[in-house]
Amino acid sequence: MHDLNSEWTPMQFTGERLEPNILNWFRLEQWGKGNSSRLFYNEVPKPTWFRYGGHLDNPEKTLHSFTNADQEHKFVFGIDTTTPEGREQFKKEWETACQLVPELISKEDMVYPHEAQPLLSEEPHFRRVWQHYREHLFKLRFAYLVQEGKISESDAASFRNYVDFNGGASFTTYLYSQLGLIQKGEDFEAAQRVLEALGLSKVEISRKTAQSYEEQFWDQFDVIFELSEEGLQREIPAFITDPSNKAKVEALISGRKYGAVPETTQKLEISA
Repeated sequence: MHDLNSEWTPMQFTGERLEPNILNWFRLEQWGKGNSSRLFYNEVPKPTWFRYGGHLDNPEKTLHSFTNADQEHKFVFGIDTTTPEGREQFKKEWETACQLVPELISKEDMVYPHEAQPLLSEEPHFRRVWQHYREHLFKLRFAYLVQEGKISESDAASFRNYVDFNGGASFTTYLYSQLGLIQKGEDFEAAQRVLEALGLSKVEISRKTAQSYEEQFWDQFDVIFELSEEGLQREIPAFITDPSNKAKVEALISGRKYGAVPETTQKLEISA
């Protein structure tokens, strides 16, 4: 089922073009990369040896493996890890998987299912609220470190040249500079010092996936700042001031807990 989901799920094409510059139409930034095999939703992906880091796990049996083809780990062993016997069995199965695909998972990645954080919903309305929550915590932490003097006023001003706080925090310019896609300005070093103070200096951006650089940054931000739905509920009054919008968000989150999707329906009477 995981393989089927990887094949049929459309992934948005990630480009590094700076529109509307006509010269960028002729760029080949996608050539030879993992996200260059699918440009349209209805295109059949064709893994290649060079793009996906292909190699032979066993030359005698010609077992092909592609390191960068699919990087998500969705192992469902069906083992109850709340018991000592279950944890021992799960650990054994995990170590077996590590021997089979050591380039994808390691023993250090093991987390018992009952201790793992629940997966966040991909529902669009929830993701929009989650993004507001991310940006709220980022701005809160940034303002606190500036107030405490751990980030100087000059570095903060330089950082704002890379991260636009108007209408939401955007790290695209900084990430492009970090990857060497655009020239690093005078404020780049200051921006790096700010991210180091925030604990975000170790964020790694991969160019071998269809996920945009901005999304990669925020996904790692969630892990570093340990964001959770419980924290989202606590912070709702701080970044949503409109009572009607607050009620909608609370209904959305409560509906997710019970497996329901809040909807506004209207009953229509049809006369014969």
